[in-house]
Amino acid sequence: MRIIHGKYQGYKFPAYHGSNTRPTTDLVKESLFNTLSGYIELEGVTILDVFAGTGNIGLEFLSRGAMSLQSVDHYDKNIRYMKAIQNELKIENWKIFKSDALKFVKNNTSEFDLIFADPPYDLPNLHEFVNVVLESEWFNLNENSLFVLEHADRLVFNNKNVILKKQYGNTSFTLFKPIKH
Repeated sequence: MRIIHGKYQGYKFPAYHGSNTRPTTDLVKESLFNTLSGYIELEGVTILDVFAGTGNIGLEFLSRGAMSLQSVDHYDKNIRYMKAIQNELKIENWKIFKSDALKFVKNNTSEFDLIFADPPYDLPNLHEFVNVVLESEWFNLNENSLFVLEHADRLVFNNKNVILKKQYGNTSFTLFKPIKH
């Protein structure tokens, strides 16, 4: 795992042996960011990374010019891992929270330009999580905000907010936008 572009380009993540992570491969990550470039300018955006795991995707956003990053994960080992990287790279605009993802998005009041979520593929309440994000006032305040969900390819979201689904092997990304009123 490494950072592909930007300020931290070439940074290689330390070895991580967590049983609860599924790091996005460099090839899939590059494809994701190529796709996102058609929907959002990353320079100066605010990012929420939910189910952050190693922080791989969130750090790629920061490297590419995001103004701030909030990463959320509920595993202590993942939190310690991200904080070690944050300290090593001396990153001040990265806040890391230990929290249940669903509780975090239900209680959130901050507005983000982009929400990225990479939940476990077998998360039992995944559709509830997606609906909470899509129905939240903080997501819908900004009609240009974007919600990106990484998930197993077998899942389909038939929702009016869906603007794109891309598949890479058994990994899919679904992009959601607020509905303009």
